[in-house]
Amino acid sequence: DLATPARLAPRAGGGVYVTDPPTNQVIEYDGSGAVVASYNVPEVPVGIAVHTDGRVFLSRGDGEIGVYDAAFTLLGVVDPSPMTLSRPNDLAFDAVTGDLYAVDSGAHQVLVFVESAPGTWTFDRAWGAEGSGMGEFVSPEAITVDPTLGRVLVTDVDNFRVQVFDTTGLFLFKF
Repeated sequence: DLATPARLAPRAGGGVYVTDPPTNQVIEYDGSGAVVASYNVPEVPVGIAVHTDGRVFLSRGDGEIGVYDAAFTLLGVVDPSPMTLSRPNDLAFDAVTGDLYAVDSGAHQVLVFVESAPGTWTFDRAWGAEGSGMGEFVSPEAITVDPTLGRVLVTDVDNFRVQVFDTTGLFLFKF
């Protein structure tokens, strides 16, 4: 069913969504791995995260982060102002704080967005820069949030490591 699976996120009620950028699709699987549905996203879906209410966030090849309902109808886009998105890659949603995290591979940063009004996602904070020091990245690709420990983990691909931060962006350790 997949040409080049890129990112995945658990879906509400069990199962997972998997992005497949070359086919411009998001494939929905149930808990046993059976295909439930496939959704065409012409803007090239890359990263994916799911809100606790079932809304789906997609980082896209057009440089935007889209917000969709569970049927993949576009509800809006995340406003990165005053930042600009260079190459948004992976996404993570913190179910405890309600924050949306995005790793921007082109800008070598982590950006955090909040829902400032119903359906309106705005920039809140960012950290990182290009480099090899602690808290710096070269091609960060994936991100996840551990809400229990209040940690954000980022794969720092070209520095061959995973960096761990608290939710404010304070560097904690690497491995």
